[in-house]
Amino acid sequence: MSFMMRVRPALAAVLLVALPAVAAAQAADPSTVEVGILDVLLARGLIDQAQYEELLALARARAADARGEIELLEGRLARLRAPDLQTSGGQAGKLLFKSSDGKWSLGLKGRIQARTEHVDADDDTKDGTNLSVPRARLGLEGSAGAENVGYKLEFDLNTNKKLEDPAKEGTLNLRHAFINWGFENGAQLILGQTKFPFGREALTSSGAISLAERSIVASEFFPEYEPLAMLQGTADDAEWEWYVATSNGEGRGKNNTPGDGKNGLRRGARVVWNPLGKFKLDGPAFQTLDSGETRVALGASWMRNADSSGLSTATMDVDSESLGLEVQALSGPWSALYENVSRDEHDEVGADDDDDGQSLQVGCFLDQRWELVARRAEVDYDSKADKDERAVGLNYYVDKHNGKWQLEWNVQETEDAASEVKTLRLQYQLVF
Repeated sequence: MSFMMRVRPALAAVLLVALPAVAAAQAADPSTVEVGILDVLLARGLIDQAQYEELLALARARAADARGEIELLEGRLARLRAPDLQTSGGQAGKLLFKSSDGKWSLGLKGRIQARTEHVDADDDTKDGTNLSVPRARLGLEGSAGAENVGYKLEFDLNTNKKLEDPAKEGTLNLRHAFINWGFENGAQLILGQTKFPFGREALTSSGAISLAERSIVASEFFPEYEPLAMLQGTADDAEWEWYVATSNGEGRGKNNTPGDGKNGLRRGARVVWNPLGKFKLDGPAFQTLDSGETRVALGASWMRNADSSGLSTATMDVDSESLGLEVQALSGPWSALYENVSRDEHDEVGADDDDDGQSLQVGCFLDQRWELVARRAEVDYDSKADKDERAVGLNYYVDKHNGKWQLEWNVQETEDAASEVKTLRLQYQLVF
């Protein structure tokens, strides 16, 4: 008869006698129960010391396996209670996926603008009505492996918002695409494509401006998106903002042109003073509407573009230097933005051109949802006809910028014959 066959009846008897003690001990530590049983068997002579050691080793091995399984189950339950991927949101533009350790995140945000536009021009060939989606943005942003390393990726899909003959399709292009590295002192290094730091109206998102389109000053002088390297930061609790950047200088998504005579870069700097506290880039006075406070931002921007392909420069392949001054104020329901830009072109072959532009925009909330806006802008050229713009708008905010109606009447005129263009725009914007 085998050893286990001899031990089994005695073991059963011992278990019946020791069952209450076993149950109590098992709740604390299963290995202690088995050790107690073995001690009883050894004391009664049912097993010898060698058999005791053998069974004790088996009991300990089985207890270790059981503890491992319990730890595995507890780990899985912990992950179920606090999953590796956490989500938050609940409102437009706030959908965020985040790892449990906080090192990785991905935020989703989108924007659609739907527009109908009627144009009445002195030149009859420019008249017409157009339905369009001028902007359909989809963006991803978040942190990548560390809290101080971020990224942003944004695409724009649209239909053609212009009246053109023959008709043309819209485009798919890259807007933001950059990596953001943060330093302990609060400064940030941005590598990739984003907006060049020049012009307050241009730096304000097209989804946050008070009129459906930016002014002719912004279109003429401000470069917007370019592949660049930029260092930026704040000081004194955001009372001061500063930016220093170098870009290709050729425009959105474009490489720098090669060759000894055409490989210049765009360089620039911007400084903003917010004497009354933090100031978010925004057209309407949402930041002061409820509180009745006053906020002011005073800024200056400088940039030099060598051998431009024509962007922010009236003449191709010349060096240009631009200086911009900006003042924006919000007070209760009122908002005001003034910008002045001067540009000097240095043409080694022809005459130098000095161009200037200025824009003034004023808005006022009639109540919590209705806003009335007016703008006057002009561009004075050295070597071609000047431009003038007058616009008035009425906005209805369903949910601030997340849902808003914009009605705009815009008149642009060039100082020559058959030059006046009147445009009526109706647009709805949805942010998700």
